[in-house]
Amino acid sequence: MKIFIIATRIWIALALLVNAYVHFLLATPFDAIVGSLVSQGDLFRIQGVVNILAAVLILAVYRWWTELVAAVIAAGGLALLVASVYVPLDLSAIGFPVIYEPVWYPDKVIAVVAQGLALIGGLALAVVTRPRAAQKQT
Repeated sequence: MKIFIIATRIWIALALLVNAYVHFLLATPFDAIVGSLVSQGDLFRIQGVVNILAAVLILAVYRWWTELVAAVIAAGGLALLVASVYVPLDLSAIGFPVIYEPVWYPDKVIAVVAQGLALIGGLALAVVTRPRAAQKQT
């Protein structure tokens, strides 16, 4: 069981790092899409940094909640990415740019797969390693 946990932690971290790489790779071209606070490129860089931090956390802290953190980060990125393909997300009221790109291209597909793998791995590992409730004594 321990080898499964270690392998899954590595799998989650690699998926998060792949997603970070893709976001950093795409950040510069998206700098042209601006809001009053940040550009879409800045949001990509933030996503990349958050993914790197989550990857380090999952490898450094062996607690069940770290898997949930990784899963939540992956789920949020995945939901935003998929939504941005089908619905224009007008976040200008809070200083973010309008996020809408209705095309699927290889880097976007790689990001979706990476986030999906991190989400699945994080949820699976959180279920396996969660603390067990104390058994009732009768």
